[in-house]
Amino acid sequence: MKSGRYFVRRPIHWKTKCFTKRNRAGHASSVLNAVRIWILFSTLLVAAGWILSALHELNRIGYGVTFALGAGALFLWHRKTGWHPRNTPAQLLKKFKRRFRRPAPCLFLVLAAMSFAAGALYLAQNNDSNEYRIPRVWHWLAAGQWHWIRTLDFRMNVAGCNFEWLLAPLMLFTRHDRFLFWGNWISFLLLPGLFFSVFTRLKVRPRVAWWWAWLLPSGWCFVLQAGSEMNDSFAAIYALASVDFALRARENQSARNLWFSILAAGLLTGAKQTDLPLLLPWLIAVFPSLHLLRKRAAAAIGVLLLAALVSFLPLSFFNFRHTGNWMGTPTPGMMHAYWKLESPSCFWGFIGNVFCLPMQNLVPPVFPFSHRWNDEMHLFLQTPFGSHFRTFENFCRLGRSVNEGNAGIGLLVSILAMVSVIAARRFQPDRRPFRMDLLVLVRWSGIFALFVFMCKAATFQNARQCAAYYAFLFPVFLVSEGQALLVRKQWWQKLVLAAMLATAGMLVVSRNRPLFPAVTIMTRVAQQHRNWHWAERVRESYAYRLSHDLQQRLFKSVLPAQEHVIGYATVRSSDEPGQWVPFGSRRVERVLPDDTAAELQARGIHFVLVDSDGMGLLGMSIGDWTNRFDGTLVDSKELESGPGETVGEYLVRLNALPKK
Repeated sequence: MKSGRYFVRRPIHWKTKCFTKRNRAGHASSVLNAVRIWILFSTLLVAAGWILSALHELNRIGYGVTFALGAGALFLWHRKTGWHPRNTPAQLLKKFKRRFRRPAPCLFLVLAAMSFAAGALYLAQNNDSNEYRIPRVWHWLAAGQWHWIRTLDFRMNVAGCNFEWLLAPLMLFTRHDRFLFWGNWISFLLLPGLFFSVFTRLKVRPRVAWWWAWLLPSGWCFVLQAGSEMNDSFAAIYALASVDFALRARENQSARNLWFSILAAGLLTGAKQTDLPLLLPWLIAVFPSLHLLRKRAAAAIGVLLLAALVSFLPLSFFNFRHTGNWMGTPTPGMMHAYWKLESPSCFWGFIGNVFCLPMQNLVPPVFPFSHRWNDEMHLFLQTPFGSHFRTFENFCRLGRSVNEGNAGIGLLVSILAMVSVIAARRFQPDRRPFRMDLLVLVRWSGIFALFVFMCKAATFQNARQCAAYYAFLFPVFLVSEGQALLVRKQWWQKLVLAAMLATAGMLVVSRNRPLFPAVTIMTRVAQQHRNWHWAERVRESYAYRLSHDLQQRLFKSVLPAQEHVIGYATVRSSDEPGQWVPFGSRRVERVLPDDTAAELQARGIHFVLVDSDGMGLLGMSIGDWTNRFDGTLVDSKELESGPGETVGEYLVRLNALPKK
C-alpha cells in the first residue's frame, strides 16, 4: 500500500465502488445499445433523404413508407432474436437513481435539462442555421428532392448535410422549424458513456475515465450546441463510436461491431467535410479487424454501400459536378465571387491556428473588450508578419460573449486539463517504458488529425468547428499513472464539480438563450440606475436576441395572403426561414443580380425581400435595386445584426409589366 505525502489509501465502503467489472459491464451494455440504435436511426434518415430525392419522393408519403419499412424490419428482428427488455420500468428507475446519485452525473443531468429548456424556448439563434441550414431543407422539401439551389450563398449547396437529413422529416410533418435541436441533444446524452468506453479501451484507468467522461461533455461547445441547431459537436458521437466499435471488433472478433464502426465512420464524414481527418484514428483502430469482412461477405458489401451512401461521397459527387472540385469551393468567375475565400499555405495555416485556437478556447464567458481586441487584430494584419494571415476569415476575431456559434471546449475545461497535466506529473511521474502499439497509435493519431485540420482550416470560429476533435486530445495525457492519483484528490474533484456548476450558470445567462427574463430585468435595472452604463450594454446584448426572433416573422403581416411565392435578394442574410412557416403556405425563391423583372414575374414573384448586407456586397443601394428591377418600396425595418450593429431590411413590390 502506498502512503506518504501525496497519496493515502482510505477504506472504501462497498456501496461506493463504481468501477467493478460487473457495474462497468452493465453500464457499457446499456450505452452500447443506445449508441447502436442512434447509429441505425441516423443511417435510416440520411439514406432515406438521398434515396427519396433520387425517386423525387421527398414528401410525407415517401417518409411514411420509409418509417413503415423501418418498423417492419424492427418487428422481424424482434421475432428472430426474441429480444425482450431485461429490466422492468421499476428496475430501470432504480438503476437510474443509483447511477446518477453522485454529484458529477447529477450535474450532467442538470446541464442536459437546461440545454433542453434553452432549445425548446427559442427559435434558431445563430446565423449559420438561419442563413443556410434551415432554408436549404425548406427548398429541398418544396422541390421534393435534394437539388442544387440557385443562390449566391454557396454554403446552401456544398456544406455537409447529414444533420439536415435528420431535421427534414420533423420539419415536413410539423410544418415548422421548432425543436430542431433534438439531434444535438440526443447526441449530448450519449457522450459520457462513449467517452468512458473509448478512454478505457485506450488504457485510461476506469476511475480517471469516469471523471473525465462527465467533465468533457460540460465543455462549452457540447453544452451550448446541445440546445441549438449547430452541427459541430453533433459529429463527435460518430467519431467516438467509430473508434469504440473498431476496438471492440478487434477484442472480440465481432463482425457486427465492425459493421457499426463502418457506419459510424460514414456518418462522421457526412456531417462536415472538415471532420475527414478524424478518419485516421478510425483507420488505425479498424485495420486489424478488416479480415472480419470475409465472414459474411454479402452483408459486409451491403454495409459498405450503405456507409458510402451516408458519407460525404454523394455530396462530393454533386459538388464536383457543379463546381469542379469535391469540396464545392467557389472559384473565380463563378456567381459566388462575392465571397472571399483563399487558402493559406499549410505552414501559415498551422501557425495561425496555433494562435487562434488557444485564444478562442481561453476567452472568458463575457469579453467586454472584444471591439478593442478585434481592432488590434485588424491592425496586426496590416503588418508584414500579419499579412501571412490575411487569408483567414476574420483572423482571431472574438465576440462579446461565448455562444453556440463560437464556443470551443471552453476556458474551464482547458484550465483543468493544464492543471491536471502539471499536477499528475508532480504527484507521480510516469516511469513506464514507452512501447509502440496499436493503442498508442490511436491515441496520437487524434493529435495528428488536429494538426491536419489546423493546416487547412482558415475559416471563422475554428474552435467550435473542431468540436469533434477534442475527444481525441485527452487520452494521450490521461493514461499517465499520476492521473489515477490525482482524481482521488478532493480538491481536484471539487474543481471538476465547480466547473460543471459554473457551466450551468453560464447556460442561465446565455445571451442567445437566457433561462430568465433577461430583457425585462435589465431594462428595469438600466432605468433605475442610469449611470450604470454596463447595464444598458447588457440590455442591448439581450435585446439583440429578441430582434433575431423577430426576423423569423419579418413583413409577414404586410405581405398579401394570396402571394404564395416571394423573392429574397441576399447573399448571406438570415431572414428567410420564417417566410416558409407554416410550410406549404408560401415558397421563397432567391433573386440573383443577373435576373430581370420580367423573369421574376414570370416565376410568379411580385414581392421581394431585400437586405442591405447583400446589396452592400453587390455595391448597390435600395434605390439602385428598385430602379434595376422596376419596384416600389413598401416597407422597411432596421434590425440588429449584433450588439450595436444594424442591418436594413426592405420589402419591395415589383411594378406590373406593361401588356404587350
